Amino acid sequence: MTPPTRRTWSPVGRTPELRIAGRHRNGISLAGICCYHPDRAPVLLYATREHSFTNTTFPALLTRLHRRLNAPIVLIWDNLSAHLSGKTLQYTKDNTAWLTVVQLPAYAPDLNPTEGVWAHLKNTSLANLAARSLPELTHAARRGLRHIQRHPALLAGFLTHTGLTLDPTPSTP
Repeated sequence: MTPPTRRTWSPVGRTPELRIAGRHRNGISLAGICCYHPDRAPVLLYATREHSFTNTTFPALLTRLHRRLNAPIVLIWDNLSAHLSGKTLQYTKDNTAWLTVVQLPAYAPDLNPTEGVWAHLKNTSLANLAARSLPELTHAARRGLRHIQRHPALLAGFLTHTGLTLDPTPSTP
């Protein structure tokens, strides 16, 4: 719940201080999926959870995603340990009929459109927010994510920023 400080001010000659009551281990985790289709507007789907997502919760998220989209899915994943272990890995292997997983290199946030969502959220809705409770933090995060959902051009921009396209044909140099 420690806020990312983006802007502040103080009288000349005095160092600005942002006081936060204690450090907590409590927090929320966000899982987000940017969905792109050549013939439709981009869609952001997300889930929030107190504490963290695990390799048992990701299969349930993928099942909900597949039901919602009712289409084959190409999933671009980073190297979060819950993506690469146990039940999640087995789930992806068991569902290759509709699920294709593309694993990003070890550290490549610039290739993941969802990283744009998190950066935008931190720089807007969560910037300078010193939440006093988990419900307040969750509410602010969901409000920011709903804002992104209502602006498909933002989601399109996150994909454009990666340099990836929806064109399945490889480009020739």
